[in-house]
Amino acid sequence: MSDVRAPTILEEGEDIVIERVDRWTLHKWCLITSVCTVFVYGTAGLVCAVLTFFRAWPGADVMYVADYDLLVLLTLASSILLLTFLVGLSGTLLNSRPLLAIYALLLWPALFSLLAIGYPSYKRYSFSLDRKLSRAWSEWYTPLGRLVIQDALECCGFANALHEAVPSARCYPRTPLPGCKGPLWRFERETLATVWSTVFALIPLHIVNIFVALLCANHVTRTFGKGIMPKRYRLNADDVRADAEVLMRAMGALRPVARPGFARAPSSAVFREDKTHYDRGVDMARWDARSKASSHSSSSSSSRARYR
Repeated sequence: MSDVRAPTILEEGEDIVIERVDRWTLHKWCLITSVCTVFVYGTAGLVCAVLTFFRAWPGADVMYVADYDLLVLLTLASSILLLTFLVGLSGTLLNSRPLLAIYALLLWPALFSLLAIGYPSYKRYSFSLDRKLSRAWSEWYTPLGRLVIQDALECCGFANALHEAVPSARCYPRTPLPGCKGPLWRFERETLATVWSTVFALIPLHIVNIFVALLCANHVTRTFGKGIMPKRYRLNADDVRADAEVLMRAMGALRPVARPGFARAPSSAVFREDKTHYDRGVDMARWDARSKASSHSSSSSSSRARYR
């Protein structure tokens, strides 16, 4: 929501409030742009993870078996980013500084989740990928996982058809299919390079989003703070009671102003204001009695407070 100013116009004896919507501040535009970028790469990561889990692109079977941990981390990071986007969008549109503070705080777990994807993928890509794949084929992959890789890459066994192969209709000892070591190594090199380069390219943008959230969250409107009077300056019951006593003492020393009578009686029989009789002596006596009673009650209350 944007800033709202409410000028008051007097018309026909009544107050009419007209609301005029101001333009968004520059800080608010920067903040909404930053929040939208978080939505873009959070949604992109979640879509890639879902498409991989549902085997919707060629090679998704291989990545599901060989890089399952990265898929889980990608899903978690994308979920955190989308949650951060929802909090940031709500805080920006509602001009809520507490929500924007939570948004700025959630950007840090999102940053760590992105680093948790980029660093393992870069480490796996750069240091002895062939040995890691050999050990994973022997110790970590299940027979079903090996069979999935063999069918997806059209290979048999790891080094050859006699090296820890899973028999199938196309994989048998005398098959002409090559081993999976070469195709799997090339696939992993290409996939891991895409993953860590994309994630590390997003890190500077995410850091910029963190700085934008920290700098612009408190200036989402032109009003400093929440526009609420601080608690120390608010009236309480004791202050109202003391002000009332002061007013009663001041009003007790005053005399009412006598209303002047009519110069001439109106001729209309419907509106006869001359019937309203103003008895100045009776009203003055009533006013003096009320003033004495109020002063007596205030003095008695003060004396009780002293004795207490």
